[in-house]
Amino acid sequence: MNWEVSTMQSKRSFFNRTLFRKNLTRFWPLWGIVSAVGSLMPLYVLLELLNGGGGNVTQVQFTELLYTVAAMAVPAVSCAYAILCAMLVWSYLYSPRSVGLMHTLPVDRTCLFVTSVLSGLAMMLIPYAVVLLVNFLAPLLEALVVTLSSQFLLGFTGSSQGIFDFLAPIFGIYENISLEYVPTRGPAEACYLVGFGTLFLYFLAGLALLGLGYLLYRRRPSESAGDVAAFRGLRPVFRWGLALLSALTLGYLLYELFCTPFQWGCYANPAFMAVCMAITGLLGWYAASMFLEKSLRVFKGSLKSAVVVCAVMAALCFALSADLFGIEDRVPALEDIHAVSIADMDLRATYFTEDDREMVERIVSLHRALLADKEGLRREAYGDYHCLLLTYTLKNGTALSRVYRFSVQEDRLDDPASWSAQVAALYRDPALAVSQVAIPDNGTLTSIFAYDFANGYGEELLESSEAQSSSAKVLYDAILQDAREGNIPGPPVFPGDGEYPYDVRFEIEYRTVEERGGYQHHYDAIQLYPSMEHTIGTLLDLELVTEARVELWNQALVEQYGEDALG
Repeated sequence: MNWEVSTMQSKRSFFNRTLFRKNLTRFWPLWGIVSAVGSLMPLYVLLELLNGGGGNVTQVQFTELLYTVAAMAVPAVSCAYAILCAMLVWSYLYSPRSVGLMHTLPVDRTCLFVTSVLSGLAMMLIPYAVVLLVNFLAPLLEALVVTLSSQFLLGFTGSSQGIFDFLAPIFGIYENISLEYVPTRGPAEACYLVGFGTLFLYFLAGLALLGLGYLLYRRRPSESAGDVAAFRGLRPVFRWGLALLSALTLGYLLYELFCTPFQWGCYANPAFMAVCMAITGLLGWYAASMFLEKSLRVFKGSLKSAVVVCAVMAALCFALSADLFGIEDRVPALEDIHAVSIADMDLRATYFTEDDREMVERIVSLHRALLADKEGLRREAYGDYHCLLLTYTLKNGTALSRVYRFSVQEDRLDDPASWSAQVAALYRDPALAVSQVAIPDNGTLTSIFAYDFANGYGEELLESSEAQSSSAKVLYDAILQDAREGNIPGPPVFPGDGEYPYDVRFEIEYRTVEERGGYQHHYDAIQLYPSMEHTIGTLLDLELVTEARVELWNQALVEQYGEDALG
């Protein structure tokens, strides 16, 4: 008798329709509400335009505002939504009971993984994956290190350079996707959303990470459900990572609370900061150990590890304060500079190497003179009357910013090599005023706003529009003529130096044509001085002000600063 029976070979499944349908129906409130809100966004944009435009809305205006919403809001909302979707479809991994149930079903892990991924992507409606921790950890660590370094290094602004932003899709999307304005045959502009190549690169990175996630999921032990680190090889990474984050955040906070009176001027004391970082780093280490061991009993036998953690955090603090990479002394070579801008109080000016090489050389020379007196500036021996911001735009596309706070030493103005004399010469140069108001050759004036703040609330004297474009052009020409004739004084070099302005402000807006064809909009501001005779005469000729109002401006200056205020 033949006891053999024929059997059908099982077919491996990579997708389970029941589980997929369950995920979508179980979490429908999430993707349903987000879909409803997203579908109403164009209607909201249209209503906003109708409300602000008096019922006259052009297609370009609607497109511009819709693209602006898409570029600014969608990445952040999508990132938060992706996190929620991932947490929901993989929620069964958080509990030993639920993970045991799922892994005993007649569905292998490959099928579970593929189905869960497709469920999350279906709810997202956008085919990209987000890694939860790496998205923000790298830029956050860079920002924390830069902020801590700014507490020690002279001139360092403390602003993140974005070196690791490529590791965070949300930052990369915001940086590269933007609106681009393109001139048309008519007076209007067309706008387009550019930068979709960035999305494609992140899509490829998402596919690679998806493959890595599959490999890790295949090897993930079921009994690790509920563990902070499912793989033992990641446990040291978690410990040191939490210790580092704790030292950089809580250590800085602890220093601000208790050690600020002991710092050197406006710069932190490295010894006290090292102690604070060592203490808080150790707290982070033990907190991570408690999470990993699921117990509060983690102190026994940990003395050697505690000493190592404290030593590493203190060494990191001293390394940052010692400026091992020469950040303080970095001054770009002249041949590497494309443009340099300076800003101090109401001063804002930009110089290009190709057009103003002599002025760029003067600014670089001033920068080097300031660095030659680092210790004096660090101790704040000269006060902080000036807050000079230098921003270099280099030919390789990068930027370098430094900020210095100081007060000019009047007794050193006779020494041309001193930074005090160089600051005075630069600020008193008429070319500085011209650069503040001059529009580049590839630029076009778009509007001028004039405000009189003498009455306390800022009366608008002129808001240029199409109907007033001729008046705006005449007023701008008068301001430029005063600048070229030296009628606009530079900012005061020291308290009591120079002329005093009226409480009147001009805001100049213009646009320049970019090399790739779009427009870039710019904004400059300048105050009105009694010596600006052409500008005051134009204001009177255009009947924007009266002789009586100008006289009130003069009286206000005399009352506040004395008879010498009018020159």
